[in-house]
Amino acid sequence: MEMTDRLPRFQRARDALERFAPLAWMKSNSETNSTTHLVEPPTIGWRFSEPHPELAVMFRSVTRAAPRNVDWTFKELRNSFIVPSRIAESDAGGEGPHDLSVTSDQDFCVAASEDIELIIDAITSQPALPTAARVFVFQIAKASADALVCVAESFTGEPQVGMVFRPVGLPDVEVRLTALSWYPPRPETQRHGPLAKVTLVGEGAGLIGRKELLVSLPGADAYE
Repeated sequence: MEMTDRLPRFQRARDALERFAPLAWMKSNSETNSTTHLVEPPTIGWRFSEPHPELAVMFRSVTRAAPRNVDWTFKELRNSFIVPSRIAESDAGGEGPHDLSVTSDQDFCVAASEDIELIIDAITSQPALPTAARVFVFQIAKASADALVCVAESFTGEPQVGMVFRPVGLPDVEVRLTALSWYPPRPETQRHGPLAKVTLVGEGAGLIGRKELLVSLPGADAYE
């Protein structure tokens, strides 16, 4: 007797994505329309509970390399989407309703559905990246074009002197953490995470503002 206990695509995609970080939101079209029984054009959309820009390179690579039938696009704004390029061009990258002509093209939908399975499998097979260190700029102390001294809150990971960080809101800026001094816990700061005086150096450091989240770059290890 043939086994038919395969998990729904939504669950398989969720399991693949949650290997990397907790999800705050996710979207995945039904595999077939419950009324017409036509194959739906597949998309996957998600938002992690924290920004993870260090994963974008992996998702772009998988989106480009895994499919065999149609072209695909990875888009990262407030939410991230993996969608067939035909859909990305016609409906704002998966946020809006699909053009009905896409669903009526069943050859395309079937081909794209085969591809999305390959994409999910490829995401599942990717090695989990080391946990990135994240710091949140709590207060600005002093800033120049190439240096920033600030009070920062640690979110995850272990920020260390020598690490290279990229601000989530400033993707073209990279700074090196050159000095780090943790403050002792105080009653007035208990509602915040551990606070530290941090010096960040690099071209564009002065563009980093208060409430900016910075994420360490994979492979940019701290030096002694």
